Amino acid sequence: MILLFEVFSFSAIAQEPEKLGLNPDKWAVELSKSQLTEVNSLGSLAEQLIEVDSLRVFAFLDSLETSKKAKGNYFRTYFYMVKAAVIYSKFAGYDKYKDRRSEALIPIKEQLMELYANALDAAYQTESEKVIGWVNFYSSRRILSFGETAWAVMYSKNGVDLFEKINYPVEPPVYIELAELLRQVREYDESITYAKKGIAAWDTPNDEWDYEKPFQYNVKAFNTIGSSFYYKDEYDSALFYLQQAFRLATDNMDSVSAGMVSGDIGRIIFAKSNYDSALTLFKTDYEYSMYDSAYNEAANALQWMAKANLALGNKASALGNSKEALRLLSLWPSRRYLRDTYFTLSQVYRALGDSDSAFYFNDRFIAINDSLEKEIATSSLEISNARLKSEESVYRIQKINNQKQKELFIRNCLMAAIILFSLIVFLIVNRGRLKNKLAFEKAESEKVLLEQEIQSAKEQINSFTAHVIEKTSLIEKLEEQLNGTVASAEQQQIIAELSQQTILTEDDWLRFKLLFDKIYPVFFQKLKKNSVDITVAEQRIAALTRLELSSKQMAAMLGISVDSVHKARQRLRHRLQLDPVTNLDEYIAGI
Repeated sequence: MILLFEVFSFSAIAQEPEKLGLNPDKWAVELSKSQLTEVNSLGSLAEQLIEVDSLRVFAFLDSLETSKKAKGNYFRTYFYMVKAAVIYSKFAGYDKYKDRRSEALIPIKEQLMELYANALDAAYQTESEKVIGWVNFYSSRRILSFGETAWAVMYSKNGVDLFEKINYPVEPPVYIELAELLRQVREYDESITYAKKGIAAWDTPNDEWDYEKPFQYNVKAFNTIGSSFYYKDEYDSALFYLQQAFRLATDNMDSVSAGMVSGDIGRIIFAKSNYDSALTLFKTDYEYSMYDSAYNEAANALQWMAKANLALGNKASALGNSKEALRLLSLWPSRRYLRDTYFTLSQVYRALGDSDSAFYFNDRFIAINDSLEKEIATSSLEISNARLKSEESVYRIQKINNQKQKELFIRNCLMAAIILFSLIVFLIVNRGRLKNKLAFEKAESEKVLLEQEIQSAKEQINSFTAHVIEKTSLIEKLEEQLNGTVASAEQQQIIAELSQQTILTEDDWLRFKLLFDKIYPVFFQKLKKNSVDITVAEQRIAALTRLELSSKQMAAMLGISVDSVHKARQRLRHRLQLDPVTNLDEYIAGI
């Protein structure tokens, strides 16, 4: 993805009409132009600055930013993008930091995110959808290298959607990479949509799209679609698309891609309890992953081999597969695959009767799984916040521009009124009282029309402002609904919206409890009466049970694993002193 920015930015340097060197005033003029063709100039400028020593680079950038010839939002947009590109290349590239979690990268990442945020703000004020889309798209690709998946998903999608809106050609790999990002954050439906767009985009040839093996992108797209259906538990659809990916790879004699796809097919075969066939497919995936030195993928294939062997009763083979997977993950770490390997090891040791080892790996599985689930929940929240900020930026800029247009309209009307008044005076002097009367009636008529137009403009502005306020606060919406007369249907709608909230902090719980009490006013009082020493955590589980949520939904809201939810429910049963035959859900519903 990072290379996409470099290729797009630097590919057209040869088209630059004039070599500007490093003259700040000349570049200030160049970057103040409104056409997007200056992307070529941006590439030329960034390339020159990367080759210059850092002291001279920042002296030039300071002079460029303060140049008297630097004007407008286009300059601000392009300047921030150039500065960010130079800082990244000089201080934050993969050649400098292979460990992208390094603490030394944090201040650089924060500086880049601030530059990109400023570039986005300036781009919105240009009102050029192409420029806005471009900044969204390329800033997201750069920040993705720091692990900011939420930023990458939101702004990459914004960029692609804006390109589509103005019919700007989007290259197939761009769609496909976006689809894979959406799959990673569990936006499976959108992942499928964009992957299909990537496949369809090849049907519109473009001379500028120069890819050596385009079929490999389609293999990846079909695989992404199949994997998304797999995670949606739609195995038939998943198998259909994965088989297309496999056929495309084999038809083009790409055995490595075919081997990797076979592992994904194996997971579906495994889910259908065809363990022998699944084991063969996992072995193929493992062999080709090792051939390609993709040790993380090979480790994943091994832990699936272990599951298949365990299902077939081959416990020793399963243990060997799992241990080898751990070794490979030490060479190419992957927290997601490590979590799955820990779980598999706990199952293998349990089957071998080694309880201590089983509990050890189960505890490690729970720890890393809870961490990963929290990251996914956080990413979803960050995507929502990014979407809200993006919308707020659009509405804010539109409001500013509407205000400017209104002021311009009023100014023009005043100028027109002055000219008209002067004409009327001239007619009074030169044509007498009769023509003066006719001119006065005409002026009155136009004045009424003017007042109507101004009133209409005010009403539109007020309507627009009210719409923005209404969209940006879910909590206010809930409170407004609860303040009035609450009907049964309205209660159900509020409960459904409550079910979508997350309870990850004490503030979240207090907010949730306040809304819950408005629906079930005496629930917590009765609960405490039944069990005086009930804990807050047990109260939360009871409340979510009363909302008839599944264990999976409770886990998502509380930021814990499904297994932890089951344990919490057991503790709640014990606290309420329920006998084994009493159904917890029915008991809670009766409170």
